[in-house]
Amino acid sequence: MRSISRSAVRGFTLVELMVTVSVLAVVIAMAGPSMGEFSANNQLVTTKSTFSSSVALARTEAARRGQAVIVQAIGDGDAGNEFAAGWELYVDADGNGLVGAGDTLLRRFDAPSDRVHLGGTTPMSFLPTGYLAGGATLDYKVCRASGSTAGYTISVTPSGMADVRASDDCGGAP
Repeated sequence: MRSISRSAVRGFTLVELMVTVSVLAVVIAMAGPSMGEFSANNQLVTTKSTFSSSVALARTEAARRGQAVIVQAIGDGDAGNEFAAGWELYVDADGNGLVGAGDTLLRRFDAPSDRVHLGGTTPMSFLPTGYLAGGATLDYKVCRASGSTAGYTISVTPSGMADVRASDDCGGAP
């Protein structure tokens, strides 16, 4: 029988394993808050992109169909977070500017993350020309619920175009 020397055995000692686990714990503790911040910022950008895309879709559908299209919040959200439950796009078949029984649902958008607030005038209506009904610019704010001042403002101009810009005036959204 052959004898194996101790130096030929490969593996970790208990001390080496404990040092490695300790270093790993420190790295994870430092990365955890950064990942939370990254996730919250990602949700903010996703909500901004989804809402501005839905505004563009509503405008396009109004022009394509030759009928007004309404963007309306689902339910009654708090001030500054009117779109908390999501929003819907409807074809305004009777042209009265309000969603009614005869109007057709085009698309429903799910509620944004509870870490994000989306607020502004609801409903918003696009005329068959693609222009915004009412003739005034409508502003929508996308802010983090945590109270960060950074966010986005989406301005829908009377021509129906959405202008998206970074904003630092969220001021601790409710």
